[in-house]
Amino acid sequence: LKILPCPNPLGSKATISQLWASHFTLFTSGKELIEWYGSWHGPHESPRMMTVPLAILAIGAIVAGFVGIPAALGGSNAIEHFLEPSVAVATAAPAAHMSHAGELGLMALSVLISVCAIGLAYRFYVQRPELAERMRNQWARAHRVLLNKYYVDEFYNATAVRGTMLSAKKLWQFDARVVDGAVNLTGWFTVFSGWLSHLFDKYVVDGLVNFVGWSASESSFSVRRIQTGLIQNYALVMLLGVFVFVSVYFIVS
Repeated sequence: LKILPCPNPLGSKATISQLWASHFTLFTSGKELIEWYGSWHGPHESPRMMTVPLAILAIGAIVAGFVGIPAALGGSNAIEHFLEPSVAVATAAPAAHMSHAGELGLMALSVLISVCAIGLAYRFYVQRPELAERMRNQWARAHRVLLNKYYVDEFYNATAVRGTMLSAKKLWQFDARVVDGAVNLTGWFTVFSGWLSHLFDKYVVDGLVNFVGWSASESSFSVRRIQTGLIQNYALVMLLGVFVFVSVYFIVS
């Protein structure tokens, strides 16, 4: 409170809200203490996996509290000066501070609120547990809202969790039907084009090569009959060539 630039913290709505919040927090803490000692027959303390980290954090809170002892109790409130650059508000005039008596009054008020909250918890859950049952029945709707933590978890599940799961399902369907479909289509097209390439290579390319070899083999049977090795046959062919040449010459002339 001393850090806030407010000469009258009790007139601040934020301060009053914090006092009420601390009251209900200590009421709940008192209920937790009752559960710890076994007087309450409802849910008991959490397992060590949760209590040990909380105990370690509590040690840090105690140390921070000793570091932040205010000047009204003889301390220097070192944590105030450490946090002041982060929370100080720029004003034209210097911020007013409370007197030591005002600070002591706020401390006493905080302690009184703590004692009243823990005392109410003791009365509701130890001395007169039927009061808690009666109030729960009387304000059933408010009790239901508080018991379900203002339905924050339900809202979170209905929006963030459900939206995330729905989007994940849609993305999975898109991946299965579109992405995998495109991949499978590409694979099928590759196999099909490879089969067509195999047919073209087998029946067209290899067919042309085999046709050239077959035509050379078949034509050799006719050509080799001309090559007898006899000079008379070669002379006869030459004579026929000269005759054809002279005939074409006279016809053309």
